[in-house]
Amino acid sequence: MIRTAPLIALPLLLLACSGGPEDSATSADREGIEAALTNPSIEQFDDAVVVVDANGLGPKGEEPLRFGAPRAEVDSAIEAAFGSAPERSSNDECGAGPMEFSQFGPLQIAYMDDEFRGWFLREGEGVATSDGVQPGTTTLDTLKRERQVRELDTTLEGEFEYTAADYGTITGFAEDGELVRGLQAGISCFFR
Repeated sequence: MIRTAPLIALPLLLLACSGGPEDSATSADREGIEAALTNPSIEQFDDAVVVVDANGLGPKGEEPLRFGAPRAEVDSAIEAAFGSAPERSSNDECGAGPMEFSQFGPLQIAYMDDEFRGWFLREGEGVATSDGVQPGTTTLDTLKRERQVRELDTTLEGEFEYTAADYGTITGFAEDGELVRGLQAGISCFFR
């Protein structure tokens, strides 16, 4: 009994030292993350019907569809959100291999072997990132103030990447160095 007493007392001692579940640093961190996800500070995207993030996309207010989801499921959900069928295309010469695409307004969804593999967003209405970034609206300076941004040295003009609210990476393009013109996550068909 004497040997087990320290083992039982240790978790209670650690809990007492940590301040328990009401520890102010933990609560502040949790509130900050929740605020960033529910109240984006970069832009408001009230007009968005589809929300994209570093790991997928989905109709606003619904659980996102992640990379690897079946094409039929993704196209069906986004078609319902937009209220119109996609324009379909394909490219057999992408670096990653043959790809097929569904275009919904400014949003192009990329598929390989009938699985969702990436998205590309241009300027237009109806789509924003989960942290409120919209091509044609958000400036690169604003994004740099709000997120960790790294400018990339590639053959594509103005290419950068940033850490999104879901802690993944989204690639972007700011051709004039000021306004974000496009965003992309997952597999793409860009030639560098």
